[in-house]
Amino acid sequence: MSSLDNLDTQGLPGAYALLLLDVTRRWGVEDQDLLATHGLTREQLTSPTVRIPMAVMNAIYEQALVLTEEPALPFYIGMQMKLSSHGFIGFAAMTADTVAQALELVERFISLRIMGFSIRLTRQDERASIHLDTAFNLQPLRDGAVAALMIGLGQMAQVVTGQTLFGVAEIDIPYNTRYESFKHILPAQISFGRPGNVIHFDASYLDLPLVMADSHSMQLAVEQCERELMALGLNNRFIMQVRQLVKKEPQGFHSLEEVSEKLHMSERTLKRQLAHEGTTFSDILEDMRRQAAIEMLERGEDSVERISDSLGYSDVANFSRAFKRWTGASPAQYRRSLGATPGA
Repeated sequence: MSSLDNLDTQGLPGAYALLLLDVTRRWGVEDQDLLATHGLTREQLTSPTVRIPMAVMNAIYEQALVLTEEPALPFYIGMQMKLSSHGFIGFAAMTADTVAQALELVERFISLRIMGFSIRLTRQDERASIHLDTAFNLQPLRDGAVAALMIGLGQMAQVVTGQTLFGVAEIDIPYNTRYESFKHILPAQISFGRPGNVIHFDASYLDLPLVMADSHSMQLAVEQCERELMALGLNNRFIMQVRQLVKKEPQGFHSLEEVSEKLHMSERTLKRQLAHEGTTFSDILEDMRRQAAIEMLERGEDSVERISDSLGYSDVANFSRAFKRWTGASPAQYRRSLGATPGA
C-alpha cells in the first residue's frame, strides 16, 4: 500500500521529495532506495496535487542521511533549491517587481508549501531581517528543512535579482561539522545554536528589481495561490489557529483547556490533532514564549522581572532557566550581548 493512500493534505508537496531525490543521486542513491519502503514512485511525486505526510517525509529524509553519510545534506538541498520547487508561490515571487514584494508574497503564502513554518520580514533603519519561525518538531526533518530553507532563500534571492547578495544568518540548530567546507560558497555567514532563525541584510536589497518581473504573470500566480489556500482550507489552518488562540491579550497565554474549549473539542482530540501535524501544545506554547521573550529583551523596554511575569512564569528563576535552555544564555547575559538597557 502507498503512503499516499492515507494522504495528509497538510503534508509536504511531492516536489520537495523530488528535490531530495535529485540531490542524493550524486551519492549513488537510487529513487527506490528512499521510496520503496513507503510504496511510492517518482512518477507519483510528479503530480502537482500530491502531498506527503510529514511523518513519511521525515522517514525518507532520515534514510537519505543514512545512505549518503553526508551531514551537509541540507546545504546541498538549499543550494539546489529553485523557486520552481515552490509551485505557484515560487512563480509569484519570481515575477514580482522587487525583492520586498516577493518576500511579502512568500510571507503570505508559505503555508501552501510548508506546513508549520512561517516567514516574517522586519525592517529597522538600514537593516532588514527575514525571520523563519516554526512549531514543527519532527527530527531530523525539522532541522534539515530549516537549514535548507535558510540557505535556499539566499540562493534564490541572488538568482531573481541577478546580483551577488550577502547576509548574516543566525540558525537555531547545532553546529554542522561540514560548515567550514561550505562557508566560502554560501550566500551568508552562519552562526549556529542561536535562539531563532533569521537572516539580516542591507535594507537597500528590498528595493532591488527582479530580472523576471511581470505584473500580469504575478497576478495570475497570486490568484492561483489564493484558490489553493481555499481548496486546502488553510486560510485558518490548524496550527496557526491554535497559535492565535494560545495568545492572550494584552499579555500572557491561554492554557490547553482554554484553547480546546474555544475549538469546541476535547483536550485529547486537540493533542491528537497537533501530533498529526508534528507538534504538541507544549511545543507551541514554549515557542511562543521564546519568541516573545527574545522580542521583549531586544526592545529593551521591560525589566526581566516584568517579562517573566508577562510570559506566565511563577518566578524569575524559572524564566531564566527556560531562557538559558532556549539560547544558552541567561536573560541578563543575552541583554548585555545586545547592549540593551532594561526598562522600568
